[in-house]
Amino acid sequence: MMLTTDMKVFAWGQNGHRAVAEIANNHLNKKAKKALQEILGDSAYLPMVSTWMDDIKSDKKYAFMSPWHYFNIDEGEKFEDVERNPKGDIIKAIDDMVAILENENSTKTQKARAIKVLTHLVGDLHQPFHVGHKSDLGGNRVKVTWFGKPSNIHRVWDSEMITSKELSFTEIARFADHATPEQVEELQKATTIDMMNESHALCTKFYAEVGDGKLGYRYMYDHYKTVEERIMKGGIRLAGILNKVLG
Repeated sequence: MMLTTDMKVFAWGQNGHRAVAEIANNHLNKKAKKALQEILGDSAYLPMVSTWMDDIKSDKKYAFMSPWHYFNIDEGEKFEDVERNPKGDIIKAIDDMVAILENENSTKTQKARAIKVLTHLVGDLHQPFHVGHKSDLGGNRVKVTWFGKPSNIHRVWDSEMITSKELSFTEIARFADHATPEQVEELQKATTIDMMNESHALCTKFYAEVGDGKLGYRYMYDHYKTVEERIMKGGIRLAGILNKVLG
């Protein structure tokens, strides 16, 4: 099975991505912060670069990055059974960015782009529908209504639950970033595949819960805590990766 290359996905929206990056910023060690300053200069604040991969989607020279935002696993499939896209996917892209940052021969320009991509994709990987079904473009074809207005289940999880809260990204991060030091240590043990498996398990659950597709207050009540949890985990794990490769 090949991954689709035409999915128009913007995981977590701008505020969600910035919240992931803000939480990561809170958990960086001193060496990683210093390295970020040296590499990114005036942009050495992760929320500033967290939406770069969405910002450049209209630029054709970056079209090769389009498949990097997701990994499709259809119902009943396992990761090991999926035919990998030769143009890349979110798992390979994250691992490739880590390799660039670990390589002492990488240029500052290469490292700067790797940080931008990594910051975005770790966020993407924690949005459950970025590990959704190929057949419905990760939930983009699963039509629902959100407070009576047409939408799809992917968009609800990308941005509409977050937007409905009317919070800034710093408020989202402050409310979500409540892990204990022991939890942080445990979360940062996760591999890229572990993160993917978590999202896929949640995605499978949420597909089954779409019901009649009329989503609103009750859906928010039942699921917004999961949105916060995924943003928190994404931020803490991003910090763990950056602390390891830059610290």
